[in-house]
Amino acid sequence: MPYITRDDGERFVIPSYRDVMPAKNKSALKRDILLLSKSYGEYITMQRKSADEFEVAFSADVGYLLGESFWHYFKRPSDLIYCEAIPNTSEAILVIVKAGAVYLDGTFPIDSIPEELVVFLTQENHFEIYIYGDVPITQFPQNGKFSFDTTSIKSFTILDQPVFPALPLLKIYQFRLVDTVLKAHGIGVFPLKQILVVIIILGSLWMVYSYLTAKPEIVEQIVPRENLYQAFINTLQSPDPSREMIQLLPRIERLYSMPGWTVQSINYSNGSLTALVKSGGSKIEVLSNWAKLNAAAVTIKSEGIFVKITFPLANRPRPQRIYSLNDVMSRFIDNLASIYPGNRLQMGTITNKGVYKDLIFTITLDNLSPAMLALIGTRFTDLPFVMKQMNLSINNGSISGSITMEALGS
Repeated sequence: MPYITRDDGERFVIPSYRDVMPAKNKSALKRDILLLSKSYGEYITMQRKSADEFEVAFSADVGYLLGESFWHYFKRPSDLIYCEAIPNTSEAILVIVKAGAVYLDGTFPIDSIPEELVVFLTQENHFEIYIYGDVPITQFPQNGKFSFDTTSIKSFTILDQPVFPALPLLKIYQFRLVDTVLKAHGIGVFPLKQILVVIIILGSLWMVYSYLTAKPEIVEQIVPRENLYQAFINTLQSPDPSREMIQLLPRIERLYSMPGWTVQSINYSNGSLTALVKSGGSKIEVLSNWAKLNAAAVTIKSEGIFVKITFPLANRPRPQRIYSLNDVMSRFIDNLASIYPGNRLQMGTITNKGVYKDLIFTITLDNLSPAMLALIGTRFTDLPFVMKQMNLSINNGSISGSITMEALGS
């Protein structure tokens, strides 16, 4: 039964799903909650567990959290067992709290209650135990009843009156619609589209400013002898890295919406993104369901669990000009420094390819937001660059790592 109805008509709900969810990235938190609510119910409760986490419970029914209401009544002990016989039935209410979190709550046949408790015999516990009525729990060994070792019991209390009829109705444990609860906690959506629009506008303004203030570039027309320039042409008839970044950003953001899972690292190359993910207590089944809805695939390897997203990339048209490699890199370094100051580039060796030169360089990233990563991508616009790979690590939504690029010119 998903809820218990008291004599006064109030419902106490056994939630479909509970989870502790990170609080720092509010847009990712909202997406996680909305996705989980599709599977586990449109009503939620949400309490801040710490500065960095929320505890969220989901239900298809309105009412009040059962386990947490009892836990609050008994002044929130770290370990708690409460068992109350339900009059005129063969069932009892059972609530188990372990390490300050509800482990189990609901109504159970009285003869099955020892089976729910036996798992704790092999664990270190310090339970405050409260019972009411004829339930199969006893402080000292007794035939037909369950008892803990004395070292596992902090206190054992037999109550004269049942708690359930007098259990207080606490607003913090009341199930309400998802949107209502999120608004109450000031949780909104990451304005990705608006930020991308601003980035594009800023990038366009910078390009206009650069064009008006820049010195004339040294440009050489590619001669018709394509046998000499064919490698140059083939290399640059590839995806535009600025467009790659625009396509990549929403997919990185999408990874933040995995319910109960967090991204540890991301490797990207040529339209293929592979993320190493870690569970925060959620099952692989939940991750697989999310993957099906987000055009992703889940792979289990010896190194860990990975989520892979692939997407098509369009190639640029055939290049018509070859620019001075020195001018190209000078312009890029100045443009990058205007938005991301510091010594961010590691240069490789310039390779002479005959009629053109080739340079591999790496951009180092340190605690960036996704929007800043996209802004860096605008600095690749219309440059003879090819993105080779990206290796990123994610920490509380911040991005660090490197982008390896190839530059071509005369």
